[in-house]
Amino acid sequence: MPYQWLGVCWLQHLKLCGVNGLLADDMGLGKTLQTISHISLEFSQTKELKPVLIVLPTSLLHNWKNEFTKFAPHLKVAIYHGPKRQQVINDDYQIMLTSYQLVVNDADFFEQCDFSWLILDEAQAIKNHRTKAHVALKRVHSDFKLCLSGTPVENNLLELWSLLNFLMPNLLGTLSEFKFHFQKAIEQEGNQRKLDLLLKRIAPFMLRRTKQSVASDLPEKTEIIQTIDLADEQAKL
Repeated sequence: MPYQWLGVCWLQHLKLCGVNGLLADDMGLGKTLQTISHISLEFSQTKELKPVLIVLPTSLLHNWKNEFTKFAPHLKVAIYHGPKRQQVINDDYQIMLTSYQLVVNDADFFEQCDFSWLILDEAQAIKNHRTKAHVALKRVHSDFKLCLSGTPVENNLLELWSLLNFLMPNLLGTLSEFKFHFQKAIEQEGNQRKLDLLLKRIAPFMLRRTKQSVASDLPEKTEIIQTIDLADEQAKL
């Protein structure tokens, strides 16, 4: 899809500029595929690239592993999870997949590691900067950071501040400065000028496309209607 290739180019642009970013496309627009394509390019461009750490909800670990197998089978992927997870440390891997909870539980281990990229899927998991996951992830060393979230703002603008402060500290000022200059003016006073200023400031570091904005790139919807007879108990109910 053209918009997905644009997303990969944007990720490469971030790397060339030496900054971090937030890929905030709507759910279903292929943030995972864009990220895998970007990682594949990274390893093709740098022979001795350090491993990549991808942190995600536990339920998505094997989904990401399957996506790598499908789209980038040449990359060595390891899942750091389960009671025998320490054995993974000795494996020859390029990508490590783990969960938010394990980054908290094994914070000392991850703090000693050195990654080329730290990527957070469903990054709204750290929307509260006081959570253990947010604090533990800030201790992980990486050359670059990337957050993936289709819902960068669910309740209030502090969630956006939390994500961007993780990626680019002080981009939006301290928490108190952000509350005073942006959150209060936008959420309570409806100040459009402040909203425009905020959007302008974060524009280079956040890419968000909605399904409506890329509708022309999407394939036609396919509907399959299948009629199924009810079982006896279902019919009786």
